[in-house]
Amino acid sequence: MKTLPLRDSQDAAVIDIGSNSVRLVIYRIDGRAMTPILNEKVMAGLGRDLARTDALSKEGADVAARALRRFATIIEKRRIESVFAVATAAVREAKDGRAFAERIQRESGIVLRILSGAEEARLSALGVRAGVPDAEGVVGDLGGASLELVEIGASGLGRGETFALGPLSLASGDAFTYERVSDDAAAAIGSAQMLAGRGGDFYAVGGAWRALGRIDIGQRRYPLGVLHQYEMSRADVLRLVDVVRKLSKKSLEKLEDAAAKRAESLPYAAVVLEQVMLAGKFDRMVLSAFGLREGVLVEQMSEAALAADPLIASAEALAGRSSGARAFGAALERWIAPMFAGQAAAFSPKRDAALRGAGARLADVGGPLHPDQRAEIMFDLILRAPLAAISHNERAFLAAAIHHRYTKAAPRHVEAYQRLLSEEQQVAAAALGAALRLGADLSGRSESLLGAFTVSAMDGALTLKVDKKFEHMLTEVAHRRLDYAASLLRLKPQAKSG
Repeated sequence: MKTLPLRDSQDAAVIDIGSNSVRLVIYRIDGRAMTPILNEKVMAGLGRDLARTDALSKEGADVAARALRRFATIIEKRRIESVFAVATAAVREAKDGRAFAERIQRESGIVLRILSGAEEARLSALGVRAGVPDAEGVVGDLGGASLELVEIGASGLGRGETFALGPLSLASGDAFTYERVSDDAAAAIGSAQMLAGRGGDFYAVGGAWRALGRIDIGQRRYPLGVLHQYEMSRADVLRLVDVVRKLSKKSLEKLEDAAAKRAESLPYAAVVLEQVMLAGKFDRMVLSAFGLREGVLVEQMSEAALAADPLIASAEALAGRSSGARAFGAALERWIAPMFAGQAAAFSPKRDAALRGAGARLADVGGPLHPDQRAEIMFDLILRAPLAAISHNERAFLAAAIHHRYTKAAPRHVEAYQRLLSEEQQVAAAALGAALRLGADLSGRSESLLGAFTVSAMDGALTLKVDKKFEHMLTEVAHRRLDYAASLLRLKPQAKSG
């Protein structure tokens, strides 16, 4: 099975062979945006016997081989040419790991790249940076057999280390006891010089830690069930660990679906997280839905693709591949920017600009929907969309702005809107929505027609100028749109031709 470099507007497949699961994810590639369009997992348990036998589970190897033959057939029938298959700790550490890789190539044509611990850590960190570009701290990727830690910061990736601290490695056939697992994890992590009470942020990657996040979301009745960039303070993490480690397998299975599937491994994952947070004295943990698989793709992207803003790129991907839609979104972003000169930042000047850019790309996504439902549908869609580089508060802001693109009314009965945004941010979101509506409605979503108008905010006025040839475009509705946008920006509206 051959592999070709990534290009824009294509599909790419990543196969991830871990100690517990074998997974195929097919992504749509749009510039630097990676949108999962198929995600299939088989729990093979390749590494379940590794600590005892130094070999892969025979049954697990057979299950994995069957799954990989299926994955190869899907890839072939979908005519996907860019295929990246990686194997992590179980295959890396097992004495029969190479033989397993040869079997997979023979039976399915899939060529496995067996990652070293350092490579696995680096790729996970690359993935985290793709989803959280300004991440600074330490990335931890917990798999079934190992924990990879790597430093991350503004200057790039730092040193990385691997520890045999996955749930399968810690279990070793013995029943879970907090004291034993805690002592084993603390002893191993104590040698990690990159932790050493550094503080700041810890970025958590891995299915078991995401399951812990889902449990916390449920217990806190948090208003947004999105795991990417879900944050927990050190005190929150320690409280959650104390709850999880004391629950029986049956009690964990009752919490929610993700916990049920990982009930046996969750206490181990919780204790490892506890020891990481204590050793590093991290202020907070940030969950990342981006990790190893996304890092594998980032490694194959061009510098030009990676230069794009990840939030705007993912918004463009959500809006669709139409070149006309992309061109109008970029033009609308430039057109509305002067309206916000002198306005107080909702988040920061840099983040506000990125959110305006994303909003402009998403301004027409709801067009095909029925007018009676599209505002509410769009709020829910944007709130939970697979967007990169966006915090939960910013998600609520962008969702509210796109909601207001279609209506003046505030979102109804939406707890995320009320709990994640201050009153000032709610007004700012409404102002962005009104600006998007003004530009989109004036121009009929035409890039060339939008250029017939200019808008500025100076001397206490929001001034709309129109080319004389297009004076007839300033309808009563257009004046209402201008008046409303000006009121939210606390400016006086005026329209001029010339």
